[in-house]
Amino acid sequence: MRNGFRIFTLGIVCTASFIYGCSLGGNPRSASDHLPKNYEKTLDIVRVYYGTDRTPTGERSPNNYYGSEPTALQYGICEVSIPSTHDYGEIERPSIWKLEFSENPERHVMLQSVEALLEDEFLKDLQDEVKYSESEEAFVFVHGYNVSFAHAARRTAQMAHDLKFQGPPIMFSWPSQGKLPGYVADMTSADFAKDHVLEFVEKIARDSGAKKVHLIAHSMGNRIVTDVLKNLSEQSLYRDVPKFNQVILAAPDIDARTFKYEIAPKITQADRVTIYASSNDKALKASQLVHQGRRLGQGGVELTVFPEQKFIDMIDASQVDFGLFELGHASYADGLLVDVQRTLAGAPVVSRGLTAHESQFAWLVPGPLRPVEDLPTGIQMASLETLSPDTVVTKETTKPSPVNGWSWWKIFWPF
Repeated sequence: MRNGFRIFTLGIVCTASFIYGCSLGGNPRSASDHLPKNYEKTLDIVRVYYGTDRTPTGERSPNNYYGSEPTALQYGICEVSIPSTHDYGEIERPSIWKLEFSENPERHVMLQSVEALLEDEFLKDLQDEVKYSESEEAFVFVHGYNVSFAHAARRTAQMAHDLKFQGPPIMFSWPSQGKLPGYVADMTSADFAKDHVLEFVEKIARDSGAKKVHLIAHSMGNRIVTDVLKNLSEQSLYRDVPKFNQVILAAPDIDARTFKYEIAPKITQADRVTIYASSNDKALKASQLVHQGRRLGQGGVELTVFPEQKFIDMIDASQVDFGLFELGHASYADGLLVDVQRTLAGAPVVSRGLTAHESQFAWLVPGPLRPVEDLPTGIQMASLETLSPDTVVTKETTKPSPVNGWSWWKIFWPF
């Protein structure tokens, strides 16, 4: 009897999994079929401009429009819907555990449409968007490892929505496999994309009409963006190249020593670089084992500091959920996201409510942050370099989380 019940239960789960998988891929409904009546009242539609060197699959489904094979640089616009029930900092997706077997625009963040454009059409549309925006700024997001085109589009739209960014959100999606075991293949694809990303972001900076262009990279995407910054800085010696405003490197999966001694000293084409690190990022811990070296995005006792590069701010976000750039639930709303918002607004690190790190050359996101205007009058955190001898600064330390052998296997074996 018990065996029969177990088989019956397993059958239900397998059938539900099959239905769930089919509902998100294969041959889903068109974007117009997904949208409810009077959707303008219940959904926020975010237009995301994109560059990619992924090969189109030939499928009509927005979720499967691009695959993981590399090709030439392409341009386009996609639309992502965000429900009115959206939680700050989260990308709501169907969950089999909630008996949700298909996307619902009133409950989930959805990629509604993908439109490939010629370069001239893309730039003309982007110029109009920048011209009529409040800030006349733009950001370009470069995703990391294990990310599909659809995932990247949803993340870019969610970031723009939650950050209340008053300008066009732009992403570059390189041909990641979008699979957990695809790490090595993704490294190859990321290296392949470097020239395309350089060409793309230079076009955005030159031809979009934006007064400020910010670059945001996550995980393996930093491998691309830091190489682009290095190459542009070297090329600035013999040709005119654009300069970017805020550059955010989140959980960078690159060798710490290489960046500190070979890349950071050469960066000239960024007004400010902010690095967010965490001691709780499992992917970076696994990468450290693979590469046998410390990664730039590791925080805590592994934190890398830059006392000689005054334009680089190192932020240890180990005390908050690092979900901003992860695909899945994130409860960081009052911590990391608030600081990213302030960074893009140009607020100096000394005025963002951060705590001085014990290294004296870095900062801690101390958990929930209040808006700067809510802080008591006259009380703000300050850089150790600007403090008077009589000023006392609270220093906090972060303890590395214990990791056992099974934790490493769980990174690669998700079952």
